[in-house]
Amino acid sequence: MSEEDFLKAKPKKEDVIRFNEINIQDLRDRGIAETEAEAMGLLTKDRLTAKGNPINLAKLSRIFKKSLNEGFTYTLLILDENKKTIKSYGQTKDIESWQTSKPITIGLKPIRFVQAKVDVTPSSFIINTIEALISTILLALIIVFCVGYQMTAIRNKEDLLRNREVSLHGTVHDLKAPLASILLKLGFIKDYIKDADLQEMITSSERQIKNLANTIKTILITSKASESKLVINKEQVDIIELTKQAQEQIDTNYASKPHVIGIHDHREENALVYADKYLIENVMHNLMENAVKYSDKEANVDVNIKQDEHFTIISVSDHGVGIDKKYQKKIFEQFYRIPATHHKSGYGIGLAMVKYAVKAHGGTIKVESEPGKGSTFTFTLPLN
Repeated sequence: MSEEDFLKAKPKKEDVIRFNEINIQDLRDRGIAETEAEAMGLLTKDRLTAKGNPINLAKLSRIFKKSLNEGFTYTLLILDENKKTIKSYGQTKDIESWQTSKPITIGLKPIRFVQAKVDVTPSSFIINTIEALISTILLALIIVFCVGYQMTAIRNKEDLLRNREVSLHGTVHDLKAPLASILLKLGFIKDYIKDADLQEMITSSERQIKNLANTIKTILITSKASESKLVINKEQVDIIELTKQAQEQIDTNYASKPHVIGIHDHREENALVYADKYLIENVMHNLMENAVKYSDKEANVDVNIKQDEHFTIISVSDHGVGIDKKYQKKIFEQFYRIPATHHKSGYGIGLAMVKYAVKAHGGTIKVESEPGKGSTFTFTLPLN
């Protein structure tokens, strides 16, 4: 009986009549069939056998041989109701190392079973097992070596990066004192010089030094935050006052660029915020500076301050070039710069610093933007 014949053979009325006469529990007890579906399948096989389509032992033998590894000796047996051999195919000689399968029922009337015997000699089995074991061990050793090599390379790179970070952090930190000294001396010189052109040159130098000082602050904050060493010194601060201080710095640094910064307080009262004054002033400065910097013509910047039950909500909006949606998730990553803005000065660390500082306070930050229409950066600070 071919597989195609069996699949086409659906249970018929006579199969159902015979099925009603079968004692399923008796079949289970005798190990012939476990379920009603198996019993019905056996009846269908019986009907096909009666029509001259018995199980083709030669074809079954070929299928069985394909599933075995080459070199194994085997035989297939047809057994009667008492599990005695009535027909065989393959090796007929009895071998001591035969491994015998469980008999599988192939008919009910009469009851017939099929059983397979395979010669699995200890030597061939052990050899195959040892070969597989050696291959597995060799593969494992190769994997361990590769992983070890990669881990060593990664560790060396991490050590190199750590040493560079320590060196950079120290160098940047050492720049703060000289810059402060230069600003102080320029202030004294400015008071004694009356020439208007020289006054303007000194003012321009002061602006550039202040920009550099702000960049150094940002680098230090970002470096500490990325190493989980950012220390928050919270105190009661006036967010309006911090915003005005940041505005004054930007007005000075961007005196040559037309811009207007509007500060709008929508709260019922000017409640103080519990925050790190130094960090939040840097956050405000970065967001407002970006709004001015990335506006092509006259920059109109609006700072809106609101409050709900749990947070102070600050948003900085502009009408500048805007940010494409595909870049909006990346702009808070360290050193990431939007491709279209590479002609602008910057290092890709300002917004990373903003994110670190806001998260360190337990707040959140997001951006809403559309190319050509501007951007709105909104961050929150917990009231308590």
